Amino acid sequence: MKNGIKVLAINEISNFKDCLHIFLIVNPVTALVSKLFIDQYEIPNRNILIFPLRNADVSIIRNQTFCIKENFFEKLMRKFLNISSLTKKFLNLVENNNKRFILYCSWAFNESDITPSVDQILKSKLCIGHYYIEEGQLSYSTSKPYNPDESKHIKTQYIEDSNFIFRNDSLGFIGFFDNVFPMAAKEKRIIVNNFENLKNVYSPKLIGIYEIGLTCAVRRLDYDGWEEMLSCLINRMPDGGVIKLHPSFLANIKTQKRIESIFNGISPDNISLCPNNVILEIEMLYEKKKLIGSLTSLNKYAKNFGSEFINVKLY
Repeated sequence: MKNGIKVLAINEISNFKDCLHIFLIVNPVTALVSKLFIDQYEIPNRNILIFPLRNADVSIIRNQTFCIKENFFEKLMRKFLNISSLTKKFLNLVENNNKRFILYCSWAFNESDITPSVDQILKSKLCIGHYYIEEGQLSYSTSKPYNPDESKHIKTQYIEDSNFIFRNDSLGFIGFFDNVFPMAAKEKRIIVNNFENLKNVYSPKLIGIYEIGLTCAVRRLDYDGWEEMLSCLINRMPDGGVIKLHPSFLANIKTQKRIESIFNGISPDNISLCPNNVILEIEMLYEKKKLIGSLTSLNKYAKNFGSEFINVKLY
C-alpha cells in the first residue's frame, strides 16, 4: 500500500479520495512537492483546493485556487488591536463545502497578516488532520516535533529560531529527499521524487543562461543595504546572467518597485532580472546551472540536480 494511504489507514481515516485536500502554498518548493504528491497518489482534481500565501505562484498545480487577504479595515484591526481575520476567512471558505478535509502546510503557522493559524484550523470539526510539506531550509531543521497539548508556544521573530515548528500529531511529512524532516519518525516520512513529471507542466525559460544570482530575503538587510547586496551579486557574474529576487521582495508592490529601481540603476547590459514565474528547481532538470548567493535550500537542490552553488556573503 502506498505510504500516504497507509498513514491515513493507521489513523482510521476512510474515503481518502473523497475528502478535500487543502494545500497552503508559500513558495515554489511547496508547490512542486504538492504537485508531485497529488500525482503520485492520484488525488482527484475536484477534491483539491489551493490557497497561495505570500503571493506564491501556484500555476504548476492547476487546481481550484482561493486567495485570502486582509482588506484595509482588517489591516487596521491587526495593527491597532492585534486582531487578525485570515483564519476566519479560511474556515468560512473551507467549511462552506461541508466536507471533511486534510490540511497540507509547511509548518504550524501562527496567525498573521499572511498566514492563518494551523492550530485553529485543526480544531475544525471537519478537519481530519494535517501533513507537512517541504518548503526549503526549514524542512531540514533539527527541531523535534512537539506535543501541542503539552507545549506552550513562545513566539519568536523568525520561525527558524523556534522550538515549535512541527506538531507531532501530523499524519505525515512530505518531501523530495531521504534526509528531509530529519527529526520526524521515519514511518511518517513520504518521499515524492518523480521529478521528470514536472517537465510535463513547465516549460524552461532560462535555456542557455547558466549563471543565476540569488538575493537574500529582505528581512536580512537594512533598508539602505539593498544596493550593496545587488552589487555583490553583479560583481560575481562577469559573464552575465540573471538575478532572481527572493519572494519577500515581491510581497508588496512598493518593495518590488524599489528593488527593481535600484537594480536598473546599477546593472550592466549582460545581467537582467529573472522573470518571477521561473522555477529554478525545474530549470535545473533541463540543464546545469551555477547558482550564486547566500546559503539557502537551493544549495541542496543544486547538488541533487547536478548543478553548482557558489556561496557568497550578502548580509
